[in-house]
Order: sequence, then C-alpha cells, then structure tokens
Amino acid sequence: MRGGRRGLLDASTELSRDLAPLAPYASALTDYMAGDEAATLVVHSSLGESDALPVQVFFRGEGDFFSFEQAALELCRGRVLDAGAGTGVHALELQRRGFQIQAIDLLPEAVAIMRGRGVADAVRADLFELEDARFDTLLMLMNGIGPVGTIGELPRFFEAARRLIAPNGQILVDSGEAMICEPRTGAPKLVWPPPTSEGYRGEAWIRLEYGGEIGPPFRELYLGAEVMMAHAALCGWRCDIAYTDDSGAYLACLRPAG
Repeated sequence: MRGGRRGLLDASTELSRDLAPLAPYASALTDYMAGDEAATLVVHSSLGESDALPVQVFFRGEGDFFSFEQAALELCRGRVLDAGAGTGVHALELQRRGFQIQAIDLLPEAVAIMRGRGVADAVRADLFELEDARFDTLLMLMNGIGPVGTIGELPRFFEAARRLIAPNGQILVDSGEAMICEPRTGAPKLVWPPPTSEGYRGEAWIRLEYGGEIGPPFRELYLGAEVMMAHAALCGWRCDIAYTDDSGAYLACLRPAG
C-alpha cells in the first residue's frame, strides 16, 4: 500500500470486531464518491508499518497511474478480465482504448461505484468462483497477487486462472518483496499475531481503519519476483518479469507453459 506513514493503533481507537475485513475500505470509497474528498483510509500491517492513504488515489486518472500500471495497460490484449477492479480506474482506461473488458470485485459498493463512473460491464464476483470463461488477459493490479493471501493458495489461484483464460492467454499481475519495517519508538504493539517464523514473510496480516472503525485482520500476500517465478513453474506457468522499479515492485506476465 502506498501513502503517508502513521502510527499503529492507539488505545482510543474503537475495535469493530463484527466489521467485515473490507468494510472500512467500502465506507471510504462510498464517502469519497459522495463528495468527501478528504476521506483517508489507514492500512495497518503486521510487517510493522501503517499507511494513511488518501482515498483519492483509488479514483485517479490515467495521467496519475504508476509506471507499472502504464506498462500493464500497454501489454493488455484481446478480451480483458479486470479482477479486484475497485473503482474501475483501469477498466475505464481500457474501455476508453476500445477493449472489451469485464470488471469484477467482491464489494457491492465498488461495483456500484464502477457502474456509476461508466464501466459498462461491472459485476460482483469472486475470481475463484467464476464459471469457465475465456479471456485473453487477466489483469490484477495494485499488488494484484495480494488477495491470494498465502503461498499455499497459489496452486488454487493458478488453477482458477487456467479456467478463465484462453489457451494463449496471459495474466498481468504486480507485487513486490515484503519490506519488514520497525514500528516507531513507543508505538503500541500490533493487535493481532504477526506471521510465525516458519511462514513466508510476505504473508502479511492487514487491518483497515476508517472513521474510527477497524476491521478484522485478513491475509495479504507480497510475493518476490523469484518466488513468483518458482511457484508459477511448479504450477505449469511461464513467468516473465515485464517491469521492475527501484523499490522491488514488479509486473509479471504469466502464460500457461503447455
């Protein structure tokens, strides 16, 4: 997650134990869409950092895209499935370029926002539960591998992707090395257990905060490029690194090996 640094949870912040993990994100998007341009989402990570994200970043236009996003859009071809499409920033740009694109997201609020912004084919759906379809490009951006959650779920992800893309299709997905950051001196301890020493360090725990409410923890996977390539090969995929930057972030292009 990109954004400004903020301290970890403090004792005055109410913990919303019955809140769905992504509910703060949904509320932040809804408020921004309703006119609250100052809306800010706070992302707490077991990797030791907290980011305060202006919600505006989820509504940016093509001129404000990161370099890896620009690279991914240039590599798109054919019929595109934008998975975890959020507010539809990439779907709208591809649609403008004349692509046939379907945008999916788990959140009904995100789907409603996409439709309101003009995405022609926005659907509430889970990538893992989609029935067989044939897309030429599966697009997954903004740490697109993150929702897979853990290394152990990668075979399931690649199996689902194989059902969804055409024989010569491709996955365009970004991620990066997990950076372990030390909390600021005097910051409270995290309120959920960090990954055990036996786990892959990129299997982070995330909690989202907005408007004084904090959702329960969920997994977010940060996958190094070499690890991505190795696990893709084990699952029968060829992985090419199409873009990298100085921070360790990268864009992978994956195609079935056979």
